Amino acid sequence: MVGFLDSGVGGLNVLIECARCISDDYVFLCDNKHSPYGNKSKNKLLKITKGNVDYLMEHYGIDTLVLACNTLCNVLFDEIKLMYPNLKIIPIKFDCKKINNLKKDVLFFATKNTIKNNKYIKNKIKQNGYKALYIRGLAKKIDNNLNNLNKLNKILKKHFLNKKYKNVSTIVLGCTHFKTIKNNIKNILPNVDFFEYEDEVVSRLKDCISPKDYSTFEIVLTDFEYCKYLQLKKYLYSSLQKD
Repeated sequence: MVGFLDSGVGGLNVLIECARCISDDYVFLCDNKHSPYGNKSKNKLLKITKGNVDYLMEHYGIDTLVLACNTLCNVLFDEIKLMYPNLKIIPIKFDCKKINNLKKDVLFFATKNTIKNNKYIKNKIKQNGYKALYIRGLAKKIDNNLNNLNKLNKILKKHFLNKKYKNVSTIVLGCTHFKTIKNNIKNILPNVDFFEYEDEVVSRLKDCISPKDYSTFEIVLTDFEYCKYLQLKKYLYSSLQKD
């Protein structure tokens, strides 16, 4: 079984992209109890993540784990990999060579922790003049407004229409949550292109598992809310049916 771990819908976005290409048994652990991850210390995130990974191994017997959260990957991937040497762990990683070939006006759109801890992003900002944008609490707002994402348009316009981003040609989505609002951003900046993570994750997963004839899905919440569970379940199946 393949486990996916994140604080909210971002991890489900990663699972959906994998399930579109590979059939297997999937479980998504939505850690809504500790959401958001983007503003937590490394020690706090490590303690939380260890508890969640232990739970997935004990109750679902996962042999592969997708750390479906850019923050977790940028802050503590190495530590988690050392903790679980027998677990195949797949991080969210960008193809840096492809980013290097992008036009100059690039914006990294990510959480505070990712911008702070990703050396590649920091170097690109310093050396190449790339920009970075962090919107406080946005991941949590996405989770809370999954049924009506247009409620976020006001805050998105406030940031993306800032004159310092007017020449941006490509947005690198540095948080898996942000794929959920890609269309909202596209309506604000219709000429912008997006750089995402899916191909790299799917490729890594194909190397780790033997695909099955069909997929099964489980969704687990660390702080169970029936309405939230139904929202995530609806989002999962409606997204898969779009294909």
